[in-house]
Amino acid sequence: MRARTRRKAARSARRDTRAGAGPRRGPVDNRLRALVLLLVLFGLVMVYSASSALSQEHFDGSSTVYFASQLSKAVVGLVLMFVLARVDYRIWAKLAKPMLWASAALLVALIAPLPERFTPEINGASRWLAVPGFTFQPIEVAKLALIVWLAATIVKKDARIDEPWDGVAPLLVPPLLMAGMTVLQPDFKGALTLLLLTFAMLWLGGVRVKYLARMVAAAVPVGVLVMLIEPYRMERIRAFFDRGEDMQGISYQINQSLISLGSGGWFGVGLGSSKQKFQFLPMAHTDFIVSIVGEELGILGTLLLLGAFLYLGALGYRVARRAPDGFGFLLASGITTMVLLSALLNMGVATASLPTTGLPLPFISYGGTALIVQLAAMGMLMSVSRDAVAAPRRREGPARGFFGRRAWGDAA
Repeated sequence: MRARTRRKAARSARRDTRAGAGPRRGPVDNRLRALVLLLVLFGLVMVYSASSALSQEHFDGSSTVYFASQLSKAVVGLVLMFVLARVDYRIWAKLAKPMLWASAALLVALIAPLPERFTPEINGASRWLAVPGFTFQPIEVAKLALIVWLAATIVKKDARIDEPWDGVAPLLVPPLLMAGMTVLQPDFKGALTLLLLTFAMLWLGGVRVKYLARMVAAAVPVGVLVMLIEPYRMERIRAFFDRGEDMQGISYQINQSLISLGSGGWFGVGLGSSKQKFQFLPMAHTDFIVSIVGEELGILGTLLLLGAFLYLGALGYRVARRAPDGFGFLLASGITTMVLLSALLNMGVATASLPTTGLPLPFISYGGTALIVQLAAMGMLMSVSRDAVAAPRRREGPARGFFGRRAWGDAA
């Protein structure tokens, strides 16, 4: 019986080889796929609820303009997610440099002296590139490209990662340049996100804590200087510590967010019944959509949404731990960190736990570029899940990095 089974397996392998196929891959993690689909569906419902009043005001009584736009982006993103889930994730290691250079070129375009029709200025910032047919935010592309490049480069450096000048220092050059270009837009929170992702990837890759501590020590004074250059950033910090300082000015948005959250109580006022979305809470369908969730679905609804993101993080890091190689480990970990970090920062701002800054809630907030890129990243993560091993493999190298192991090396 065993011999017959082995012969069948050998014949199957030969057929795959003749057909040009590689090793058979497993299925996508069904829990991960189902959770992402549920979050996207929930996001579409909340975008319609939060934007209907604004849409009616701006588009001659039509309440579905923002919803229809978000729905079309969700369809594109989901198709991309399912396609990338079938693509072997290892191909991104080969495309890491072109992706990084392309995203850097897009960031340069934002600060280049291009005609305004290509770089429209919104609220005093040039964060969008407009080409015939659509407008997008390069920073969202840059986040994913940076994760892919760092994952591929850290693995390639292997043991040299512990060398300060040959290992760590070259890894910091692209993120710092990209962050600098982002600050010039100006987009401080985008630059900060890039640096936080870089820090996380280096830690995940096993860079020594002393090097990371030196990076933080060097970054703090630079960050303070950047904040001092633009007065409105310091005003937001003051508003964070004293929300009653300017109730109709800098503190207005966060106070309206807290009113929205407080109005919902435990169970909410009912889906679609928010009062704050009627021009009281600015950016209700984008950066502060979680406030509408709290008002309409209550504390319980908000906690369930938070729990969904934490569960997504647990599934993503589980995929990372079971990745068959270092690149898969770092790619899955970086993508999971990107989504989880954005979700926690967004919720922290909406609940006045962090200073106010514009950052969309993944899969939920209105915004086509962010949604499409996030779903593409989920497709990459699902691709890694298809090659997951049965249990985390022990890896060579010092006991550092995420889960107490290096992110590369052969199985012991």
